[in-house]
Order: sequence, then C-alpha cells, then structure tokens
Amino acid sequence: MSDRVDDDTALEEVMGFLDAPPEEGSADDARFGERLRQVIAAAIPLDEGEDPADGPTLQLDDGLRGRLEALAKKRGGSHYFGDHPDGIGPTLGMDVSKS
Repeated sequence: MSDRVDDDTALEEVMGFLDAPPEEGSADDARFGERLRQVIAAAIPLDEGEDPADGPTLQLDDGLRGRLEALAKKRGGSHYFGDHPDGIGPTLGMDVSKS
C-alpha cells in the first residue's frame, strides 16, 4: 500500500481494527496488516549503545506490545517483517553470488 500515515495514526487505526477486525482478504485487512507492522516497527526499543535519536517513535506497554506481536505472528507466520526476523530488508549493491 502506498497510503503511509504517521505512526500515531497507524496506532489509532490498529486499535480500531482490534475492536472490529476486518474481513480476511479485504482491503481493510491488508491495511490492518500494514499498519500493524508499522506500529511494531515504530515501537522497537533501542539496544544498549544505540543513538537515542534513532529511538522508537511509539511507546507501547509490554502487554500491548505482546498482543500486537502475537497477532502479527498469527497473521504473517513466524517472521511478520518478511524473511528476516528483525525486519531488515535486502542490502542494495551487495554481490552475494559465489564467483
């Protein structure tokens, strides 16, 4: 989807979808999945030594975080960000072929 919203709006939408889940396979269901991943990504806490400027833009309590992560895993398998469990995508310009 290309209708990206700010993280606070995404959290509001996710909370609304939790109260009234969209029909599976619908456009709202796809938007829910996208917003769910956005909220989880925006709330990833910093590891020790990371720059505080790179910190999370959302603060979720442990209960809500656990509920959202469990839902994301249920919806998207074990890796709800894709193939990499930490949500890291492919690195551009890197030749990984064996020459």
